[in-house]
Amino acid sequence: MITGVKKEEQFEEIVKIVKNCPTSYDDSKRVLLIDADSIMYTATYFPEDSLLEFPTEEEQLEEAKYRTRNKIQEIQNNVEEWFNIVQTYIFIGGKDNFRYRIFPEYKANRKNTIKSPHLPMIRQYMIDELKAIESHGGEADDYVIDGIAISQGNCIVSSIDKDVLYYSPNIPLYDYRTNNDIVGEFKYISTKESRYARAAQVIIGDSTDGVPGAKGVGKAWCDKNMHVDMTDYQFIKAILLAYLKANKDDYVESKRQIRLYHKVLKLHTQEEINKL
Repeated sequence: MITGVKKEEQFEEIVKIVKNCPTSYDDSKRVLLIDADSIMYTATYFPEDSLLEFPTEEEQLEEAKYRTRNKIQEIQNNVEEWFNIVQTYIFIGGKDNFRYRIFPEYKANRKNTIKSPHLPMIRQYMIDELKAIESHGGEADDYVIDGIAISQGNCIVSSIDKDVLYYSPNIPLYDYRTNNDIVGEFKYISTKESRYARAAQVIIGDSTDGVPGAKGVGKAWCDKNMHVDMTDYQFIKAILLAYLKANKDDYVESKRQIRLYHKVLKLHTQEEINKL
C-alpha cells in the first residue's frame, strides 16, 4: 500500500509504503490488538533540534498527544484496509510485572535511561481518551497474547516487538515501526517457525531485557544444532545441551537457568500470570 503525504514547506510528495500487504481483503470479523508501549516513548521523544519547533512543555505535550493519536489512527487505517476489524484494543504497560520479582536483573540495563517527563501524562491520556488497557501483573505483550487466546485467533496483532511475533503463529502481525519511506509492514510466522524461534530465544536470551541465556552459546550454535522440524523433545534436549555447554556440564545450574529464563522470556496469558 502506498500513501501520499504532502510536505507543505517544500511542496513535494513523500511516499509512504506499507510492506508485504495481503493480496486481498479478508471479510472475517476480527479484533485488532495493539501493543502500544513503544508508541508512548516515541511520541514523548524530543531531541535537541526539535526544541526550536516545540520550545515549551505545553507545546511538547500537545505534540506528543497528536503523535499518539496519529500513530494509533495510522495503524487502524492500514490494518482496516485489508481486514474487517470490529473492535480495537490498545494495551500499555502497567504495574507489578511478575518478572521483576522472580528475576531482579530484568531490564536492569535500562535503569539509567532518561525518560521523558511527559510520559506519565501521555500514559494517562491514552487511558482516558484512547481507552488503553494497563497490563497489571505482566506487560502489554502478555495482554496481547491473552487477547489472542480470548479471541480464539480471530484477531490482527500490531506490535514492533519480535517476541510478540514469535508467540503469534499463523496470525497476521502489523509492525508499525517507521523507517524512512516505510510506514509499516505485515509479517507472518508459521507454527514451525514459531517453535524454533521460541526455543532459540531461551538459548540466546534477550540482551535488551537483560536476560543472558546460555552464555557463550549464540545464534550460530542454534542454526547448527536445531531446525524447524524438530520435535518438542528434541528442542528440549537441544536447550539442555546448550546450557550444559555454558555451565561446564553443571546439570542443576543449567536446569535452574532454563526454568527461570524461560519463565521470564515467555509471553503469558492472564491465567498463567495469576498462577505465577
